[in-house]
This record gives sequence, structure tokens and C-alpha cells, in this order.
Amino acid sequence: MRFSFDKLKSMQSEIARQFRTGEIKFEDLKKIAGFDVTYDGDKAICAGVILDAKTLEVIEKKIIIAKVPMNYVPGFLAFREGPLILQAYYDFESDPDLLIISGNGIAHPRRCGLATYIGVELAKPAIGIAKSITGDLELKEGKVVLNGEIVGAELQTRDHARPIIVSPGNMISLDSATEIIRKLIKFPHKMPEPLHIAHKIASKKLKEIREKEKDKE
Repeated sequence: MRFSFDKLKSMQSEIARQFRTGEIKFEDLKKIAGFDVTYDGDKAICAGVILDAKTLEVIEKKIIIAKVPMNYVPGFLAFREGPLILQAYYDFESDPDLLIISGNGIAHPRRCGLATYIGVELAKPAIGIAKSITGDLELKEGKVVLNGEIVGAELQTRDHARPIIVSPGNMISLDSATEIIRKLIKFPHKMPEPLHIAHKIASKKLKEIREKEKDKE
């Protein structure tokens, strides 16, 4: 399948215009979802989990396995992983209050990372968690800056480890997003618990797939 990147950029600009901020208190959250995608060749494995916000126990989990819709192109992760995450979300029986996505939110060259794509599409509060920044973004005193505007922040979650990048995806402010992520870190994990568990589930499924493939050889 061929993609028009000019068209995708236009879509991102339109999605970015629909971004809204907002204040959310951790105490008001009941259910939090996390999504992570891993790969096996041209196959993508998306794990989605919903946790109880207070106990961090798993309420529900879903796994989606599908052919990768497009190759990885920096700045366009939303169109590679977004469809799988949306499918996992729609398969949930529960309705989470907040989504945490493994990818950037508005800390993106066109202010439309994966978490913004998902948050706007679902009209849900969303937070993006990434390991690095790309494009025209700059790091200044722990803040992620785009064209003079703060769009994200570094957060040190574990001693002697690189900080993660937190950015609003939709319907949440950077301050609220950062405070919530702080409360979701469970020692000794670097990532917030919804993402840590989703990644663990996706990795386990990947291992199972590879073992089955090896048995067929």
C-alpha cells in the first residue's frame, strides 16, 4: 500500500487542531488503559490493558495481531500503530477514564504524535510516553520545546536510567499528565505500570509466536 505523506501531514494538522487541554486529578480516575505494540517481521502485536487506578490490578486485557499497515517512518507512527490500538480499545468491555500510549502526544513536529491521534479519535484523555524526541523539538532544562512552546517534559522515573518523555495526548495538561505518571510508577519499573504491563503481555505473545514458528521448522 502506498501512502501520500502530504495527505498524512494534512491529516495530522487537522487532528492537532482538535487537541484540547484540561486538568485531571489522579484521585478522580477509576480505570486507566495502557497500550504497547511490538513486532515480528511484518506482523504487529498490540497489547491493551485496563488497570484499576488505585490498586493497579489488571481489570481487562486484549491482544491484537495484524499485518503492519505501513513501514516505520519518523513522524508517522500514528498511522502504523494507531489502527491496532483503536481496535484493541474497541474490543474492551470496560470504559477507561484515561489512555496511556507508548508514543508521543503533542511533543511531535506537527503536534500530532500517536497519543494525540488516539486521544482525538476517541475523544478521550490521553498521555503520550516516549523514550526520545525527534524532528524540530528541543530539550531545554527538562522541558520539550517546539517553536518556543512547551509541549512535553522529561521525567526521571528510575535512578541511573534515562528519563522518559511525557506529553499530553488530548484533554489533559502537561502538569496533570506528569503528576499522574509519577503516581503510576512502581519500583523498580521505569515505565508507568499500564505501559509496563502492556509491554510485558505483548512481549510474552511475541515469544509464543516465535516458539510456534520454530517448532514448525
